[in-house]
Amino acid sequence: MVSGIIICLYYSHAASLKRPPASLTTLPLLTFENAVPQAARFGAQSSHVRGAIELLDVSGEAVGFCFQTSPVSDTVIGFSGPSNLLIICDPRKTICGIEILSSGDTRDHVSVVTSDKAFWNQFLGKTLKELKRTPKEPYITSAGATLTSLAMIEALNKRLGKDRKITRFPDDPKLAEIQEIFPKATQLRADAGDSSIMNVYDHAGIPLGWTLRTTPAADSIIGYQGPTDSLIGFDSTGTAVGLCIRKTFDNEPYVSYVRDDVAFKKYFIGQTFEEIASTETDKSPIEGVSGATMTSQAIAEAIVVASQSVSERQERQSFVGDLVLRTQNLNAPQWGAVFIMFIGLIIGYTRLRGHWVGRIVLPLLVLTYLGFGAGALLSQAQLWGWAMYGIPQGATVLLLLSLLAVGSPAATGRNVYCNQLCAHGAAQQLLKITIPSQRFRILKHVQRSLGPLLQHVRWLPWTLFVSCAVLSIFDMKISLVDFEPFDAYLPTVAGTSAIVICIVGLAISSLSPMAYCRYGCPTGAMLRYVRLHRQSGRITWQDAVLCGCFAVALTVAVASGAFT
Repeated sequence: MVSGIIICLYYSHAASLKRPPASLTTLPLLTFENAVPQAARFGAQSSHVRGAIELLDVSGEAVGFCFQTSPVSDTVIGFSGPSNLLIICDPRKTICGIEILSSGDTRDHVSVVTSDKAFWNQFLGKTLKELKRTPKEPYITSAGATLTSLAMIEALNKRLGKDRKITRFPDDPKLAEIQEIFPKATQLRADAGDSSIMNVYDHAGIPLGWTLRTTPAADSIIGYQGPTDSLIGFDSTGTAVGLCIRKTFDNEPYVSYVRDDVAFKKYFIGQTFEEIASTETDKSPIEGVSGATMTSQAIAEAIVVASQSVSERQERQSFVGDLVLRTQNLNAPQWGAVFIMFIGLIIGYTRLRGHWVGRIVLPLLVLTYLGFGAGALLSQAQLWGWAMYGIPQGATVLLLLSLLAVGSPAATGRNVYCNQLCAHGAAQQLLKITIPSQRFRILKHVQRSLGPLLQHVRWLPWTLFVSCAVLSIFDMKISLVDFEPFDAYLPTVAGTSAIVICIVGLAISSLSPMAYCRYGCPTGAMLRYVRLHRQSGRITWQDAVLCGCFAVALTVAVASGAFT
């Protein structure tokens, strides 16, 4: 049920990304007052940057232009979501203003970056051409919100095309060309994750399919005297439905023979994307068009190579491949966190958990290094943020910790994360040792009175967990970091709510050992729910509640067109 809710959330959000972002012309002109004081109204599309809008003065002269990073940057995830930046430039393509238009990241992380003047000043005064180059010095990131600020830098780079390959065919496909494949096409939207893919929609916004360009993946494939840029269209099932030959450096008469050859265009029609990508052109060369054999075979090979390129990228983005790549990019401090996780795993499965090493040394390491050092604590904001937006590239330690936290109780019944690797749990364990109630009669008396009172709120963790799930399902703009204390371990980021919950939770835990874990933690409640035990096969009220949440999530996903 938990996995089902996560899948529905992911596809619901993916469906929402297909809708174009709000037009910049809806922004009040006051937004541009500090960057371009002369701006009096919006103009037409700017020729400087694709999708940019001109800013005009009272006489109609262009005094600058602006553009946003979405939707190209929507696949770039910070701590728990992407951010959309507004970039304002003067006529010389120099950045004179930059700010956050919207963000799916956690409120506290975004707030830290927003107030970090040094972070924003590093972009001001630089031209777009300078930003495309590799900087001589590393970018400044915001302390306490590294993932969020790094994602914003990557979003800007991606919007400027810094990660795109150089192509011999810089012009984007025109609607008329795509209509050769999809006659009902009226809307085109570039894929946020791959510049060679264009999503196609009709006038009602219903997806018709997508097209794949052979450039730049196949620019090295030469026909008679040069490469050719082609488009192949796939319907929503991934089946090829048409072909369009665009611009070329080849001999034009030969290319025209291929354009006019109906049999050649029908060669790919009916094949799936996977079938085309698995074609071995060396073993089974494609029959060429009479009079233009080299040109037609080069065009056909280019389609296969472009398909294979996309397929390889998708394979690299598979979960296991992605995890291996992330692990290879770990730095020394992150390896230190992984080492502590490994030690915690050993202690959790051996008798060392009752030894002073497991009761004192490990909690101190977890509290200082994983908690205040790395801020590596699992939370509802992280869980549901990742469910909607995907897993950020820089969160390898959190990803490994999450896999361990869920996999350990589900497979073996041992909740290693809550008992050994949670910084807030470690703080409560240390309190339990330093303030034993046996030494203080008043504490023993308070504990006896507090115990029965806390029994009345045993429902609180599940209420919080379900509330976070429902808020995420309906995409309600309520910050989930306010439901837990874990942001308090990053003081530069923490909001008031997280700090208050942390202090109150530790105060109560000093009177009733591990009180927050037992009576207030929604993340702990979820991990206890997935834990394998003797009665795991029985249907409980928790199962019924999650079935209801899944039904709601599925209904919302279907209504949003996530599975069409």
